[in-house]
Amino acid sequence: MVPKIEYKKLKRTGYVPAFLLAALLAGAFPVVNMAVRKESFLSLGGEPLSVLLNANWQMMAMLNILLIVCGACMMYHTEYTDNGMQKMELLPVRQTSLFLGKFLIASIMTAVMLSIEFSVLAGCAVYWFSDSRLNPMILICHLSFSFIMLLPTIILMLLIAQAFRNMWISLGIGVILVFTFSILPQEQLFFALCPFSAPYQLLDNVHADGHVGLFLEIAALETLLFALTEFICLKIRRNFS
Repeated sequence: MVPKIEYKKLKRTGYVPAFLLAALLAGAFPVVNMAVRKESFLSLGGEPLSVLLNANWQMMAMLNILLIVCGACMMYHTEYTDNGMQKMELLPVRQTSLFLGKFLIASIMTAVMLSIEFSVLAGCAVYWFSDSRLNPMILICHLSFSFIMLLPTIILMLLIAQAFRNMWISLGIGVILVFTFSILPQEQLFFALCPFSAPYQLLDNVHADGHVGLFLEIAALETLLFALTEFICLKIRRNFS
């Protein structure tokens, strides 16, 4: 029921088309890159998908994170416009359920976005690396890992967006976090595990370092921690309102 309510509120904001267009934009990057630098990539050894991800994922991940930032701000902009948040408090629905409903919708759209992007990568691998076979399970593992790495970023950005009535404040904070974590040394494990930094990590590189389990555990822990933080914030806000 709650996700359906949240989806109806988002239908007028262009939220879904924005995710689809951003997925196509991110997917176009490896296509153009491969078309322009075909010989350079074909001369590299290794799995075709790994070659494409190593060459393109940093830019694609940044576009994905920026979209998540903008999407979270759009979600809560509709809530605060015309005191929509206060009106929702009159309904027999828990505020935590509304927050989790937004998180569910954002997660589903992120999964759709990643599916489009990885489908394009798979198409590039099949078209240009015709001598190699693409293993579907490897593709699914890469997609799943990237999705899990984005979950803490999604819920943290929703937490930031709901804290400010002015959308530009939360948008500014999100953009600052995106570019700050993008320039931090990714080879250092502490920074690599942070919410706005983990989405840049590739499964192959993490597996080579033997840290796949650690990354998955930290991502799950961060997601639960931010959800708990939202619950505490709502309790505090209710007591002081």
